[in-house]
Amino acid sequence: MCGFSGFTNPSSDEKSEYILKKMMSPIQHRGPDAESLFINNKIALGHYRLSIIDINGGQQPCIDKVNNNYLVFNGEIYGYKEHAKLLKSYGINLKNESDTEVLFQSLTYLGVEKTLEMIDGMFAFVFYEGKNDTLWLIRDRMGEKPLYYSLHKNQIYFSSEVSGIAASDAHKSKNIDTDALLQYLHLDYIPKNKSLLKGIQKVLPGQFIKIKKNEIIKRNYFSFIHNKKKEINLKEATESIDQLLEKSVKERLIADVPIGIFLSGGIDSSLIAYYAKKFNRNIKSFTIKMENDTYDESSYAKLVADKLGIENNVAEFNDHEIIKSLEIIEKKMDEPLGDPSILPTFLLAKFAKESVKVALSGDGADELFCGYAPFKSAPYLKVLNLIPKNFGNTITSLMEKIPSQDNYMSYHFLIKHISRGFGWPSHQQVFRWMSPLSDNNISNLLNKEFTSEYSPKRIWDEILPKSINTTNDSIDELSKIFSQLYLPNDILTKVDRSSMYNGLEVRSPFLSKEIINLSLNLPNKYKFNKGETKFLLRHLSKTKLPKIISKRKKHGFAIPLAKMMRGPLKERIEDTLLSSSNNVSEFFERKNLEKALKDHQNGIDNRKPIWAIYMLYKTGESLSQY
Repeated sequence: MCGFSGFTNPSSDEKSEYILKKMMSPIQHRGPDAESLFINNKIALGHYRLSIIDINGGQQPCIDKVNNNYLVFNGEIYGYKEHAKLLKSYGINLKNESDTEVLFQSLTYLGVEKTLEMIDGMFAFVFYEGKNDTLWLIRDRMGEKPLYYSLHKNQIYFSSEVSGIAASDAHKSKNIDTDALLQYLHLDYIPKNKSLLKGIQKVLPGQFIKIKKNEIIKRNYFSFIHNKKKEINLKEATESIDQLLEKSVKERLIADVPIGIFLSGGIDSSLIAYYAKKFNRNIKSFTIKMENDTYDESSYAKLVADKLGIENNVAEFNDHEIIKSLEIIEKKMDEPLGDPSILPTFLLAKFAKESVKVALSGDGADELFCGYAPFKSAPYLKVLNLIPKNFGNTITSLMEKIPSQDNYMSYHFLIKHISRGFGWPSHQQVFRWMSPLSDNNISNLLNKEFTSEYSPKRIWDEILPKSINTTNDSIDELSKIFSQLYLPNDILTKVDRSSMYNGLEVRSPFLSKEIINLSLNLPNKYKFNKGETKFLLRHLSKTKLPKIISKRKKHGFAIPLAKMMRGPLKERIEDTLLSSSNNVSEFFERKNLEKALKDHQNGIDNRKPIWAIYMLYKTGESLSQY
């Protein structure tokens, strides 16, 4: 696990080293164990290392002076020992026992596209191929690891985080991408290939970008397409997921450092714990306890740990600890993320890091096996599409003016958000429900000069064009959208940043290549069946976990944010949102922000819009320092 920055066509003077060091400085947290730089007339590469496998080997950048090939790599290649045997059978010499060396030699001798067909893992890497004078930018299938790039004159800049490129001389202006800003306000994150800064883009999950001279080729080596479903009975499906999960967990337990589990007490993390215990009798798990019972899951985690005989470490954090974590996060954030669960995720990673250097998580199961509550609505989306938009707008507007309880997923909260989707296309409804701001919120809070050209329909159609529907099955459609938008840009971004800020690596067994393929070919009745989400995983868990766990509803990793915004976070948020010095403040109407803040103090639940804008402001502040 690492971080890297670099650029092509460096100058021959000392300026290139100066620029590279500037680009490395913001991402130092990604690799506290080692730092190295390499510069020649073709490429400048900087790398920070978090040593997990082959502590003494695996240094980067990888350099092949014979072929003039160079590699910087962030992530893990699973099953790499089998790939090493294959390479050796071809007569290829490996310099050390690391997965980095296996990847480098495979890219050199088998080629990029052949290597991508073979490997499984979480990764982002940049490979310079000397014989063709070609630069490859590549990201893993589901987007576990980030990679950004920018084209400036005759140079390509790249980094593990936006901040790395923002620190380069090519991005002194820090101009905001207004479409990215608007998309963020609709989703809580910036989707697809944009970032908050104009000119800096993401490499998409499952994509390679090949750059040779002035030609840029973008291609998906993996696409989230549901194939023709296999005819398979429940017993066969259960045996398949059982075997694949066991294999995936086993591969992700390979490390030369201590390893543990994030355990929430939900089905996903509990299944991971079950398989991990089979291969590591002394493995530990880590859980957070929340003060508010409607947000706390620690009692379920205890049930699982006791059943499996795992030492479960529980940390209870108060408001003060949450605010301390926010102070760290908001200074480093370079991608706006309005999901407040980044705070408990950060605290969990910090807590786990005291004992281990790697943790397994259950991320990805909800997207692949239909675990989110909105999947229950799939059969009714076409009916909700028939309800007049004006009726939905009226309900939304009314609910936004009524005080409510702050409990997790209260009825008031659900009605307010679900009504936003009435009358809109089926493939957009669920994500309108999840939006931090309604279309009306956005129109009211944005600066009037800015809103004169704002079209909610245009932004939603850009985010979710109708063409994304490649099937008539609404379950497949929802699963695809969650996997392409929400998983990489919210869940995996949150986990990557939270863990990297603490020098911890997080691995997700559900995101193995084979499990993804199983999900794509699995009949939907084994994902969502008669109102029951994650049907197959629940069925699997009945023989392995306490019965109450297999029947549990999905519970998000949340904090009592609305209450905290009326208490210990009140002054902090008000000072930020009412400041005129922030580089995104020009896009918002101050008096309407004041009203939203005042209404929240008077009992109106404005936690999501206020928090989303707060995190946007803080990201703007963070990026402006480079």
